[in-house]
Amino acid sequence: MQSELFDLLRTVLKARGLTYAALAKRLDLSEPTIKRIFAERDCKLSRMTAICSVLDLTLDDLVAEANRVEVTPVSLGDRIEARLADDRPAFHLFLLLLDGMTSEAIQNHYGLDDLALFAIGRRLEKLSLVEVMPGGRLRLNMQGPVEFRRDGPLHRTLLDLNMNFLRATYLDQYTEHSAFLTQSRRVSAKTARHMLTQLRALRAELSDLARKDQLTQPDAALHSYKLSLAWSPVAFSELLDLDAD
Repeated sequence: MQSELFDLLRTVLKARGLTYAALAKRLDLSEPTIKRIFAERDCKLSRMTAICSVLDLTLDDLVAEANRVEVTPVSLGDRIEARLADDRPAFHLFLLLLDGMTSEAIQNHYGLDDLALFAIGRRLEKLSLVEVMPGGRLRLNMQGPVEFRRDGPLHRTLLDLNMNFLRATYLDQYTEHSAFLTQSRRVSAKTARHMLTQLRALRAELSDLARKDQLTQPDAALHSYKLSLAWSPVAFSELLDLDAD
C-alpha cells in the first residue's frame, strides 16, 4: 500500500506541475528530505497528511484511489442545511467552491468585490464549511463529495437546480460531450431491478474515474459534468391529458 501511495503522489505532483523543490518549500523542508521520503517511500502519517494538504487532496482520497474504493459522501446535518436554505448566496458559493472554482474566478464571473465575497465567505466560515484565508481567498474545510438530504431543508433549492439542469440539457443540441437520453419500455420486475443495479454501478464508476482524474490531471484539463439518473415505474395515464382544452 505504501508504495502505491507514493506512486500516486508522484503522479499528482506532475499533474500539479510541482517539483520536489517546490514541495519542499511549501512544507518548510529541504529538497534532499523530500527526495529521501519519495525514494524510501516512507514517512510519518502527519507528514503524508501535510503533503496531501499542499496538493489540495485528502489522505482518504489518496488511499481510496490506491485501493480503488468509493469515498463515502459527507453529510452536513439538518442544522447546517437549514442555515444554507435560509442563505441562498452562501449555499451557491459553497457549491461553486465544491465544484473547484477558485475565489478569484468566482469574483470575476459574478462581478463581486473583495468585501462582498468576504461577507458571504464569513457566513460559510461561521458554519465551519470554509476558512477565509489572508487576502480573501476561501478554502474549503472538506474535500470530496457532499450528500444533501433530498427531503431536508434544501429540498426546494436542490429540486430547482436539478430541474434547471435537466431543462437546459433537454433544450441543448447533442454533442460528443452531452446528451439528453430518455426511453420507456414495459419490462419485468427482474429486469427493472437489473437496470437499477446497472445505473448505480455507472454512478459508482463515474465517482471512481472522477477521483482519479482529479488526482492525476492538471486542473486546466478538467471540466464540470453532471449526471442525473431517473428510473422508476411510470403511469402515463397520470402524466398525459386527453382534454383538448
